[in-house]
Formats: sequence, structure tokens, C-alpha cells
Amino acid sequence: MTRWRVVLAAAGLLSVVGGCGRGRRAAIPTPVVPTIPVPPQDTSTARSDSITIPVLSPNLADSLNRGGKRAPDRPAQRCTLDFENTPQTRAQSVKDPISQKYTTYIGGGVVGVCVGQNVRIISDSAESYEQNRLHYLIGRVKYREDRVSLDADRVTYFQGDERLLAEGNVVVTMKDSSSMTGQRAEYWRAVRGVRPASRIHATARPTLRMYETDSLGIRQRDPVQLIADNIVGEGETLFVAYGRVELDRTDLKARSDSAILDNVRQFSRLIKQPVVESKGSQPFTLSGKLIDIFGRTRKVDRVLAIDSAKAVNKDLTLTAQTLDLRVEENKLQRAFAHGPGRAEALTLERRITAESLDVRMPNQRIRELHAERQAYAENDPDTTKITSGERDWMRGESIHARFDSVAKDTTQPRIVDLIADRNASSFYQIPSNSGDKTRPGVNYVRGSRITVDFKEQAVNTVTVTDSVSGVFLEAAPLDTLPPDPKAPKKPAPRRVVPATQAPPRRPPTPRTPE
Repeated sequence: MTRWRVVLAAAGLLSVVGGCGRGRRAAIPTPVVPTIPVPPQDTSTARSDSITIPVLSPNLADSLNRGGKRAPDRPAQRCTLDFENTPQTRAQSVKDPISQKYTTYIGGGVVGVCVGQNVRIISDSAESYEQNRLHYLIGRVKYREDRVSLDADRVTYFQGDERLLAEGNVVVTMKDSSSMTGQRAEYWRAVRGVRPASRIHATARPTLRMYETDSLGIRQRDPVQLIADNIVGEGETLFVAYGRVELDRTDLKARSDSAILDNVRQFSRLIKQPVVESKGSQPFTLSGKLIDIFGRTRKVDRVLAIDSAKAVNKDLTLTAQTLDLRVEENKLQRAFAHGPGRAEALTLERRITAESLDVRMPNQRIRELHAERQAYAENDPDTTKITSGERDWMRGESIHARFDSVAKDTTQPRIVDLIADRNASSFYQIPSNSGDKTRPGVNYVRGSRITVDFKEQAVNTVTVTDSVSGVFLEAAPLDTLPPDPKAPKKPAPRRVVPATQAPPRRPPTPRTPE
């Protein structure tokens, strides 16, 4: 009896306070009008909506604005959930005597809708807690709204946070037909005054499939597939993945520890031990500490690797602090390599280093290579004519190499010439006229410009322009060399005289007489 008196006294006190509040507002001749209108159906939620003005985060705003193809959807209102149910639905409600709130158990099919919105949720059974606005939906749960469709074995709807926790055989489908599958995902609704854009966070290694469209708006048949330990989606176009990331496209596949995908800007960023492998008849592999992938008309046209970058294909290996690759139809067309530090281009027979490199390789066949600032090139001599432990080399402020990329009878384009400019010097070995492979001639020259022409992969001519100096040395035949005075003299051979008769015998020892 005492408890009921306390409850009644508290109710009476609240009514008096409410009456006093209404009286004070009536006494004000010109009431203050809120700057944002408040919907009358739910004053508590509407007031919280009117406090915060929706503002897009910088990253999301940039990714949405730069695409320019579709404006972001406006946030919806908070959901006032109403269970319409079906004729087969059975429900039982229990009222809490303290809070006066109901706990409802529903079976035989559950159909819930958000009043005034195109939001529907269906399941086999449900538990609804009015006090904390929490709803458990169990068995073949289907959540539908304009932005997303969600299917799962179980869904927990936190109505106060406008958040859904889906567990078991989760399938999330976005408005642009992108889908995410996994075992666990959380979905935050875009609600005015709560969050400006929807958000999804999937764990337990989900799979994301994004269907891209070409320049005519036709959807591509093969999707972009992303697999990771965790995937977070901001809106419907920006995704962040971390933990053993695997990215698979029609033109390349990649792996890294973390990744960012912006579907509108056609941009991807791979972070921490990323590796990119192109697809096609002439694949290449790119690695570094950070890799950016840029697309145009839904095809990769540029790949940028930063910090300890390395690109490898069957003809060429490029290493530098930064590698900038231009791609067309899944083939390398041009590559820029620069520092800080040295950039290096390596083939089976040749190595070129400089502070920066520009490799032009249409259809992934090297045609020209430009090395700038303290350039250095070295290559093996003609092994059919020379046997040497040294390599031929060339130096200059810049080196320009040209290759015969038209001929396809060899697996690797043949070099045509090498040109070194500004403070140039070169060292080349020339086959000996005597035919001795181990004793080649030596040609060392310096000049303002040095041009080395090749024929059949061997040095043919060396042309020096301006400030010419140098030396040519040819090995002399071994039989014409004078003796070395410092060399140790060999001892004369010992003469042995053959014996003509047997050596004399030793005379017998005389006996002493007795």
C-alpha cells in the first residue's frame, strides 16, 4: 500500500509541474519558434532530430561529389515500429508493473512496418521490449528499405540507435545491386539528426561484390570482389577493408592488409604489404608499401606504388621509391620511376640506374628508356666472343636507350643504341683479333656525348662527340710477350749420368789370427 501511495504522489507532483510549465508558456505573448520544424507525432525523437544538422564527413563528401553521377539520398526519419502481423500470428504481452511497459512475444509470422516510411521487416517470430525499444527477430528475417535489403537468420533491432545486428547467413544488397555476404553484420540506418549516411560493418571475413557500369550505363557482367576480415561501408559507394584483404577485378587481383575502395571516384588504395598482379597474356606484378589504383570507364588506367616499389614482368624489372605505371587494356604502356634514392631498370642482360627513369613500352614491349641525373648503364659483353668477369658500362648525366620493339622473333626486344649526354664516359670490351675469348681489347673514352650502336646484341661502333679523350688497348699474343724480370727463376733441371759399370765392391774385412 505504501508503494502505491508513493507512485500516486509522484504522479501528482509531475502533473503539477507539467501544469506550471504550461502556464508559463501561455503567459509568454510571442513564443519562441524553433528553427527546424518538429514533426508532431513523436516529440521526443523529433526534438533530438532538430538539434543536429546533418553534415557529411570530408572523405565521404569528397567521394560523393567527385563522381557527380548520383546525389546522396536524404536521411529518413526515425522508425515508429508497428506490427501488422498476419492472421496466423500469435502474440502474448506482459506488462511490467513498475515501468508500465510491455514485453511482447510474437510467433506464427511477424510483419513489422515503420509508420509513414517504406520500411518493412519480416520474420518467423520476435520478442519486443517496449522499455528499451529493443526487438529480437528470429528465423528467416527479411529487412527491406529503399537503400538496402538485408536477409539473415537472426536480427536484433536497436530502435533507439537505429541499428540492426544481423547474424547467420547474412546477405546485404545495396540499391546499385552491390551485395555483401557473411555471418555477421551491423547496419546503421541513415536518420535525420542521427547520421547523414547509412553505414555497415561486416565481420568474420565477409565477401563484397560490386557491379560496375561502363560509360553507357550498362552493368558489367563480372563484379569486383572484395574479401577481408572486416569490411566497413560508408554510404553505398565507399568501403574500407582491413585484415587479409583480397581484391579481385576483371583486369587485376591484389592483396594487402588494408584497403579503401571508392566506387564513384573509381579509386582504390592498398596499404601495408600490398601486391598487385595484372591479368592477361603479359602479366606484371607490382609491390610496395602503399599502392593506389585509378580507373576510367571502369578499367584500370594508372597504378601508383609508393615506398620500396617494385614492378616485374618477363622483360623488365623496375625498382624505385615511387613507381607510376600507365595501363591500357591490361598492358603496361609507360612507367615512371623516381626517388628519393636511385631508380633501377633491370633486364636479363642490362642494368640502368639514375635518379629518375621514364620507360616507354607500348603494348608492354619496351621501346625507349630515358634515365636522368647521374645515369649509369652496364651490360654483359658478347658471350659468344668474349669471356670476362667484367661488364661494359656507360655514365652520363642522362642516358637514352632505344630498343627494337617491332621484331617479335625474340622474347625480349633487342637494344639498338645507347646515348650518354653531358660528362659522358664509357668502358667497352672488344673481341680480340687473335680469337682468344679470355683476352679482349679495352675501349675507354670520355666526351660530351657518347653513342654506342649495337648489332646482334653486341657493340658495333662507339662515337664520341666534343671533348674527346680516351684509350684503346688490345691484348698482345702470349708468344710475343717479354719475360717478366720480377718473376722468380725456375731451377735448372738436375743432370743424371747413367752408370757404365757396376760400382766396386767393398773389400772383405781381414780376420785376426788365433
